[in-house]
Amino acid sequence: MITLADRFTLARIFLAPVIVASYLFITTDYNLCYWVAGWLCAFAEMTDLLDGYVARKRNEVSDFGKLADPFCDVFYRITIFMMLLLPAGGVGYPAEFYGEPFFASWLIMPPVHVVGGTLAEPILGYGLVPWLPVWLMVLREIVAGALRSMTASKGLILAARRSGKIKAWIQGTCILWAIGMPAVFVSPAAWHLPVVAVLVWASALMSVGSMVEYILVNRDILGTLIQRKKREAND
Repeated sequence: MITLADRFTLARIFLAPVIVASYLFITTDYNLCYWVAGWLCAFAEMTDLLDGYVARKRNEVSDFGKLADPFCDVFYRITIFMMLLLPAGGVGYPAEFYGEPFFASWLIMPPVHVVGGTLAEPILGYGLVPWLPVWLMVLREIVAGALRSMTASKGLILAARRSGKIKAWIQGTCILWAIGMPAVFVSPAAWHLPVVAVLVWASALMSVGSMVEYILVNRDILGTLIQRKKREAND
């Protein structure tokens, strides 16, 4: 039976594509795409707080909820970070290009997308985040998911860490700031991008750090898994 807490958890899966569509296809006039996507993200983050509270309050803590909650968190937040690589409303942040490549784009600036014009004019639109920290966060979740699956298949359980919750909180804050800045201010401004870059790098470094801690804390369990694999290979 799907409980109320489970519904709050699953809501993030259904909200993610709606947020992506709002960000990409609603007009940038009056910053509308940022406003709509921003409020939807705020609601999604609220469901992350509500599901645990409701489950405890109504005594609805379940095995399904324990498994679904981290999956829905990862699905929603990684989807949104990948969305932020793309130009909002098909336009994105304005940028000028006069033939010289921007070599630091992988580190500080978001990817640049051609939206029309000639090389002598402003022809490019930025997304909101640089691609390298997003790639690191995606890689972290792939590794974490693979480790959980391999250990679960052998009846082993990896202990959850508080750093994972902190990582999720930082990522949620970064998402709300990234979309909220162009929504709140009159128009997208160049200084928004370095600020968002700092936030997304903080999210990425916390993600990698939590993964390192996750492996170190569970190294005995992972060692047991490796030993079982070796014995199975020798049999």
